Order: sequence, then structure tokens, then C-alpha cells
Amino acid sequence: MFGIPVESLVQSVINGFALGWIYILIAMGLSLIFGIMGILQLAHGEVYMLGAYSIYFFSVTHGLNFFTAMALSMVTGLMLGLILERFFFRPLGGELLPTIMIALGLMIVLQATVTVGFGVTPKSIPSFAPNPAEILGIMLGSDRLIAVGVSIAMILLLYLFLKRSKYGQALTAAAQHREASLLIGINPTQMSVIAMAIGSTLAAIAGGLMGSIFPINPFMGGTALMKGLIIIILGGMGSLLGVVVGGLILGLIDGIAPVIAGPAVAAIAPLFIVTIILVLRPQGLFGHE
Repeated sequence: MFGIPVESLVQSVINGFALGWIYILIAMGLSLIFGIMGILQLAHGEVYMLGAYSIYFFSVTHGLNFFTAMALSMVTGLMLGLILERFFFRPLGGELLPTIMIALGLMIVLQATVTVGFGVTPKSIPSFAPNPAEILGIMLGSDRLIAVGVSIAMILLLYLFLKRSKYGQALTAAAQHREASLLIGINPTQMSVIAMAIGSTLAAIAGGLMGSIFPINPFMGGTALMKGLIIIILGGMGSLLGVVVGGLILGLIDGIAPVIAGPAVAAIAPLFIVTIILVLRPQGLFGHE
């Protein structure tokens, strides 16, 4: 196809699939926070970035194995989310402009903190699966396959939490109709705490998985935030299925387009698709009118 070896094409599809599921973790947290708290958490990308640097800190600096470092990174993301909700966003009461200003300030502070602590030179996290896997005679990166598995497992756990647990159903109700949820006794502050904790943990996991595949740097959060916003626009705000489909579309574009059409086309293709979606269906593929 287009003179590209089959092995390269299959590898690019696997890369795109892995990227897509990591993007889904980012967008799912961003969508959950917006749905419950009514704020656009512009520092969400920095939580993702700190997730990657937490794994670097625990695994490279202190010699822990990757999965132990990942668990500690998840705790770091969760605690950071709780701190952000309690001391930065809750006092603002969801007001648009102050929330945006605080989030922008957090972006700068967190980037500067990591730059001071680790420098601006990109860092590499040792791969948790350095040996490639052979499938149908094609060598594929095991780290990509495991990243897909971990991401799918996290999304399934979130789905079960939202559908089967008391707090998950309360979150869903609060996201669908905030005023009605208040009338049936759902505590909005408690829902905000849970949403921020889950969203930040998912971002930290995404950062760790991405950092095990690609080099990390203090400014990687900006790209992650952009990907998350594109996915939400594609899939539709508040749609779990929309986030999954949008994430896979964006991931496959990022994985395949550079191989077929080059990096320049790959960079503008998602923006072109988002523009088309906004014109034809402003609410997104699975959003509601």
C-alpha cells in the first residue's frame, strides 16, 4: 500500500492504537472533570506530565521497577488532584475567568517546578517490556501492546465504577443534571472531589504509559491537553463512547498519517477533521443536541 512495507504499516497501526488508548485516558479525565465541576481544567496536561516524571523519579532515580513506580505515580496523580480541587478550584465556585487564570498559573508553576528539578533535556524511562512480540511473523513493540491492555483495563474499571457503584451512579447523575442531583441529596462537593481524583489519576497513568514509549519533557502537557480537547470535540461532550471512538480516530491518525503522508499532513489532519465535525455536527459524533 503506497509502497510501504506491510511490517511498517502494521507497526504504525499498533502505534496508533496504543496512542489512541492513552489519549482516551487523558480525554476521559478531562471530560469527567468538566462534566461534574463545570470547569475546563487547562492544567490537566501538567498532571499528565507529572505522572510521567513521577515514574522517572521512582524508577530511574530510586531504582524501583516500572510497575511499582506506576502505582506510586497513580497515588501522586490522585493526591495532586485532591490538592487542586480543594485549594485551587473549589474556592472559585466554578467561575469561568478565575478558573482559567488559576489553571494557566498552575501550568506555568508546574512546568517551572519540573524544569528546575529535572532540567529541560528530554528524559527516557526504561521500557517495561523491551523485548518485541512476534505476531503472525511481524515484530511488534511489547510496550505498545501492554499500554493498550492497561488503558483498556482502566477504562473498563471506570465504566464498571460509573455503572455499578453508588458513587459512580451519583457521578453520572450529577453530570447529566446537576440541579436534579441536588434535589435527591447528592453532595456536589463530594462529586467534585471524586471527579478530580479519578481524572488526575487517569492523566498520571497516561503520562506514565506515554513516557515509557517516548522521551518526556516538562512541556509535554500542552500536546496532551490539545489531544484531549480534540477527542472531546470529536466524540461529543459527556459521551463515554464518544471519547473512546474519538481517541481511537485521533490515535490512528497520529500513528498512520506520518508513515503514509508525512509529518506535516499528520499534524494538520486532526484539526481538519475537527473542523469538518464542527461544521456538520457541532455536538460531536455521539453528543446530544
